[in-house]
Amino acid sequence: MKEHTKLKIFTGSTPNTTEKDLLLAKGILSGAVNTQGARESLKEYFRNTWEEDIFLFNRGREAIYFLLKNLGLKKDDEIILQAFTCIATVEPILWSKCKPVFVDIQKNSFNIDLEKLRSSITPRTRVVLIQHTFGEMVNMKKVREIVESFNNERDNEEKIFLIEDCAHLFSLTDDRIGKYSDAFFFSFAQDKAISSTQGAMLVVKNNNFFSSNLKQEYEELDELNQREATYNARYVLLWEKIKRFYYTLEIPLIRFSLGKLLILLFRFLGLIKKQAKVNIEKDCNIKKMSDIQAQLLLRQLEDWEVFNQHRQEIVTIYEDKLKEEYRTSYKKGDTLLRYPILSEKKNLIRKILREEKVIVGNWYSSPIYPLAWENLSSVGYVKGSCPNVETACKNILNLPTGIEVSKEQAEEITDILNSV
Repeated sequence: MKEHTKLKIFTGSTPNTTEKDLLLAKGILSGAVNTQGARESLKEYFRNTWEEDIFLFNRGREAIYFLLKNLGLKKDDEIILQAFTCIATVEPILWSKCKPVFVDIQKNSFNIDLEKLRSSITPRTRVVLIQHTFGEMVNMKKVREIVESFNNERDNEEKIFLIEDCAHLFSLTDDRIGKYSDAFFFSFAQDKAISSTQGAMLVVKNNNFFSSNLKQEYEELDELNQREATYNARYVLLWEKIKRFYYTLEIPLIRFSLGKLLILLFRFLGLIKKQAKVNIEKDCNIKKMSDIQAQLLLRQLEDWEVFNQHRQEIVTIYEDKLKEEYRTSYKKGDTLLRYPILSEKKNLIRKILREEKVIVGNWYSSPIYPLAWENLSSVGYVKGSCPNVETACKNILNLPTGIEVSKEQAEEITDILNSV
């Protein structure tokens, strides 16, 4: 890269933060911003698009767990989902005492293979969970047709519930979202399309599966205490500081810098947490989204179309300029949270880009991220069962699409990749 365009680009760490977000976070922490009632304001905002039941949670995995807990599932009921996913989607299944059934992905698409989905459904299947990986939409009409071909032969209490995992995307205008599913959810974690540091929204369209009153169950949930809630605003400011000093005073050979020291310090003090903490054995305490999170999200919602437009432009650059060997099944103008490439030279590419101060992502370097390969059996994944997933995990890197990367820098990233 040309020296004047070098910038600290972090593919997965608060890629959406703007000056307006920093000012809001400072105002929340100082008490200058009153967040009271923000959660209800956020709910009303979303009701302009979705009239169904809307529930706001502290985290995405809590939204999934809330849903599964109220579906009347029995021990060892099967929930189908793709491998090449995050532990956050698997933990709620285990907490519900159900069995995750992992399905392979289509080669080079990173989304579930629909024919293998069909062949994986058994009499024990009660839920199908479909993930739109990197923001590329699965053909949900076909998924619904597959599910209904089995539901037509089942009693009501044994019918399959269809959930749409929209954690990698956000749109208020894409009418495909939720059109064919019984429920869908968004994640607003710090590395998602829009962010409140932590947060999630669940939209339930079909209440016929629930014996309990979901609204009443939701109202009885705990709320975050003040310390837990302010974590979300403080996180925005702490990561801005980490990024600013990430390469400052870097010590040769060991590649340790002030920014990396800050990460260790902030984690030791409990001020920031790892992005995908594993908690398989002990289930979680489901909590509502706080007013602070809602206020942070309302700010981000002002720019969601700007963020998406920028991602589309960056994806178009990658599609135009990258060599064919790097490309997968995407099209110019797709709205991708990250742009995945596959290469057997991933470690070399990562090293070269790092020297240019571009930190690429690693979704997903194991079939159930961030579980190490040797620990996959702990969640019921059988090595060798999903060959396309395992090939992708060994060769994948994610390129940035967020507002931190300019069009010029995206072009320079493609030049580097094409020269490897």
